[in-house]
Amino acid sequence: MKNAATVGTRRGGGRSPPAAVPIAYAGGMVRRFVLSAFAVLALAPTAARADGDVTITLNPDGQQLATELGIDTAELERRVEEEIADAYDTANVDGFLRAFANATSFANRGVGVDYAPLFRGLEIGATANLAAAVDGLEEGQDPAGGVAPNVSLMGGLSLSRWGHDKIVIYGNGFHRRGKLDQLSGSITNVGLHGQYHLLYPAPGASTLLFLWSGLHLTAGFEWSRWAFGIDDVITREFAVDGDNGASTTVTAAATGAFELSSNSMTIPIEITTSARVLYFAGIYFGGGVDVQVGRARAQASLDGRLTAIRPSDGTSVDMGSAVITASGEKSPSPLAYHLLAGLELNLWRLKTFLQATVVPVDGASLAFGLRMKI
Repeated sequence: MKNAATVGTRRGGGRSPPAAVPIAYAGGMVRRFVLSAFAVLALAPTAARADGDVTITLNPDGQQLATELGIDTAELERRVEEEIADAYDTANVDGFLRAFANATSFANRGVGVDYAPLFRGLEIGATANLAAAVDGLEEGQDPAGGVAPNVSLMGGLSLSRWGHDKIVIYGNGFHRRGKLDQLSGSITNVGLHGQYHLLYPAPGASTLLFLWSGLHLTAGFEWSRWAFGIDDVITREFAVDGDNGASTTVTAAATGAFELSSNSMTIPIEITTSARVLYFAGIYFGGGVDVQVGRARAQASLDGRLTAIRPSDGTSVDMGSAVITASGEKSPSPLAYHLLAGLELNLWRLKTFLQATVVPVDGASLAFGLRMKI
């Protein structure tokens, strides 16, 4: 018979954890993203189809803590598991990884193309955006979500000087390394697009009052890669109640390896149109379909220490440990479609714009950028 002080639990069988929505935030909220992703992999139910194993070991102080709470060791272990599942926003790992793969792919959408292309030479600029995606809403599953920020430098070249005034070629890309709270790693994006003006205003057309820029067909490819890992201790705190009115606060501090990466390759095909009013203001809108391939992967191998506040005297004790190993991977949706709309302000050769792109039900992104005609 297994020692009562050591309880090994294989995730993927038995009790399903409560429904929750893990959300990955950028910047200072990346810590929550790491916690959510770590917990999703470590505690996902069978439907997630992920490999995961959690072993909790309670030392003598942990067993004494159970006595002070009026419960046995096995019951304390079960309640700690429930609190971890709730505190770390447990959800299905398939949905989480697919949402993250979709968000990584979607983060590159529209950052390297001018959808109001009133220039016949060279254009350069920079764009920053934030993309969010969810998964599971249409399948009756617990929804899962992911968020991916992105920055890209771009350039556009009209082929009018070579006799092809209806064609513009765009290129964009960016690579950076950095640390986001408890994550460190790199982000890379590359894009190449061709734009064909199905309809285009005649040379010399007035732009003072109103100008319709025509109808534009854009196609190309976009590649994105995210690769991040833990660079610090992950801590989480939660309360556990006993049966005798006593309660304790448990802190879980995990260290080890956690790797999260995503590669996406997308071929978007878009039709857009735009108009300029009173020269300075512009608006554009359109839509497209996206063919997406790639893979989001996550792997965890973590050792956690569990500490708690003793109800009898308020002292902090080391109650035991948790060993977590987990892995999972998922591809983005193979086919998607999106709608986009943007506003722009033109100041001679400089243009600023704000653009929203939406995948109905599944995701959205918001981008802001500057471009200059040369």
